[in-house]
Amino acid sequence: MREIAGHWPGRIFLLVLLLSVIVMSVLVVSGATESPVLLFGWMTMPLVLGVVFVLIWLVAYLIYFFNFWPYR
Repeated sequence: MREIAGHWPGRIFLLVLLLSVIVMSVLVVSGATESPVLLFGWMTMPLVLGVVFVLIWLVAYLIYFFNFWPYR
């Protein structure tokens, strides 16, 4: 953790992860996950939000790992 926070790309990576957790928490508290909304006819809103959350983390990790990893 010290290595990630020690350089700017790592701090940006951690900031993206923190912001995604905050946004997900706000959506859960505001009740966005409790609505019976179906997207594309079969995807519920909690499923969509979970998939988007995981994709944000995956893309952030892949960008950080392949472009800014300090131990190559």
